[in-house]
Amino acid sequence: MTNRQRVKAVLIVLGCVAMDILLHVLTTPFSTMPENPDLSQLARVLGIEITAILWALLAFSCVAFVFFRICKEIPGKSWMKGLRYGLAIFLLWQFAMLEGVSLFGNPIPNEIVVGLSDAIPVLVMSLLLSRFSTTGEERDRKIPSAGRQKILTVLLFAGVFLAGRYVFYVTGVLRSGYVQRPLQTLLWTLLMGAIIGVTFLLVRQSNTRSVRLQAARFGCMIFGINWSIFLVFMPMLFSGFLADSLLRIVIDMILITLASLFSMLFVSRISSKKLS
Repeated sequence: MTNRQRVKAVLIVLGCVAMDILLHVLTTPFSTMPENPDLSQLARVLGIEITAILWALLAFSCVAFVFFRICKEIPGKSWMKGLRYGLAIFLLWQFAMLEGVSLFGNPIPNEIVVGLSDAIPVLVMSLLLSRFSTTGEERDRKIPSAGRQKILTVLLFAGVFLAGRYVFYVTGVLRSGYVQRPLQTLLWTLLMGAIIGVTFLLVRQSNTRSVRLQAARFGCMIFGINWSIFLVFMPMLFSGFLADSLLRIVIDMILITLASLFSMLFVSRISSKKLS
């Protein structure tokens, strides 16, 4: 990237952070913030608003960083790369927000509206960044996948995430609504795993890296960074969430790395055998 492009990228990130803040202000009536929250030390010193702005700056910068690291590998050309990546993070953050329904009993409409306040700006940012981060000369190296293979991939991610999360729900390692709201917890965990599978399909591309390296790259960087920065909002703002958030980050990265590896090793083979 040239210096001019770097300046543009910074301005785009700052502009989308401003959009994020504005949308949260406009959707304040839908906020699920408790009346007397137990704030973190950081939020007590800086205040809720400044802490939220710092999170937004950090979060959008991390999303942009990952995009620039992988943009040449995302299927498609030019703006299509930004659309695929933006949709992946849009879905990831939007459905992650819905865990508040099973965890805290928050209303679904409120979680959707508040989630969109983050998801829409991140999609816009990805589209804008793609305009000068890629060139039309790049080859479109999208992996040819049959519909059956895509469905199996999504189901595999859902199954691995569901099974893995429930091990830690039942044992009490992770905070959950497993006892108080069992149906909501089951539905969210299953759906979240499927959505992560969709994000895998959106950004995955054929390359010369080993299967293990590709799985680690998706699980720890593409998924891992974007998932971690979303989950870190809670401990930044509230007290008592740090250990649980760190556990979720580590456990989920391991689960998704395994799901990615299983998908690349087994799903394509199963589909090939059925087709033959």
